[in-house]
Amino acid sequence: MHLKFLRFWISLLVVSGVILSCTQSEYTKLVKNELARGIRVDSLLLGINFGDSRDEFYGKCFDLNKQELITQGPKGATVQYFFTDSLFHSTPTPIRLLFIPAFDDKDKIMEMNLEFSYVAWAPWNNELQSNVLIEFVMKQILHWYKGNPFILVDMDGKNMPVKLDGNRRMAVYIKDEQNVVVKIHDILHPKYKHSIDIK
Repeated sequence: MHLKFLRFWISLLVVSGVILSCTQSEYTKLVKNELARGIRVDSLLLGINFGDSRDEFYGKCFDLNKQELITQGPKGATVQYFFTDSLFHSTPTPIRLLFIPAFDDKDKIMEMNLEFSYVAWAPWNNELQSNVLIEFVMKQILHWYKGNPFILVDMDGKNMPVKLDGNRRMAVYIKDEQNVVVKIHDILHPKYKHSIDIK
């Protein structure tokens, strides 16, 4: 009798484990696997990293500006970086990238916001709209950062492409007809850690 009872509970635990592993989202599995690797990925863009202080960020921007790689962006605090893509477009195509970090209460970078647009964008030019641009942005991000591919994740009620490497999460979405945004978070930062807690 005891043996049958024990077998029943063991079978129930095995079945529950299988069901739980099947219902875990692909993103949850990815988070678990990436954090289990114990690897920090702090690089953001142009030598700027998670954890850089405000002074370090502006010092790096000053040096990049002296090299004529970046300029001040049109939106006040943003930084502007122009580049031309001929890898993913059939003809050399100028792209504008605006970026600005978010700092925590210790004045350290915890998030970077990138905003891509075509330089020649116009409302009537269908080939340069954000719904076309988003495909390029994802390819460019994979080219620049390597690592894991994008997966679709439900975030804030939206189904969006997300790329996770170690602690660095990149979420891509269309802002408007012209712009595509990439939000880069350090998921181990206390502000974002709640979003990865796994029960």
